Amino acid sequence: MSELRTNTITPVSNSGAITINNPCFHVTKNQDQTIPDATIAAVTFESVTDGGESGTIINKGGLFASNKFTVTSLTTGIYCFYYSLFTSSSGTTSDTYSYLRKNGSGQMQTSHPMFIGHSYQYMMQGTAIINLDTAGDFVEVVIDCDQNGGNSLLVNYNANYFRTDFGGFKIR
Repeated sequence: MSELRTNTITPVSNSGAITINNPCFHVTKNQDQTIPDATIAAVTFESVTDGGESGTIINKGGLFASNKFTVTSLTTGIYCFYYSLFTSSSGTTSDTYSYLRKNGSGQMQTSHPMFIGHSYQYMMQGTAIINLDTAGDFVEVVIDCDQNGGNSLLVNYNANYFRTDFGGFKIR
């Protein structure tokens, strides 16, 4: 392994500033999403414009789009991802769970719903470190919905409360 040691880095433009490519994002919903019983579905995140929602939306590099985070050849690496989903139903959960999915298949860091004290409201949260080592690799949040009585699950958006979010950042 090589080591680079220096006291000064001078950018080519002599502007006094240097850019380090460290993509990150934090996105939310701006509308409710209904997931029917017996369905596996990606969670949608509509608020993705960097600086949106009074500055709470972060999408540095614009890599979050179409409900997933996708790397380019310049942004491959190891990332830490997190999500929080506020959901509700008109029935109890049977075997509903959420997870992060890489490249459209495979479960990473499965999260089962936690009952939060109100009639059939649940919180699902997950965190994972995922290697996105090839340009085009992507990560999305998925719900496998299995509700008692055939009920659907509502992934909740509530204006100004940001109950459902998804984020990540490059760590290496």
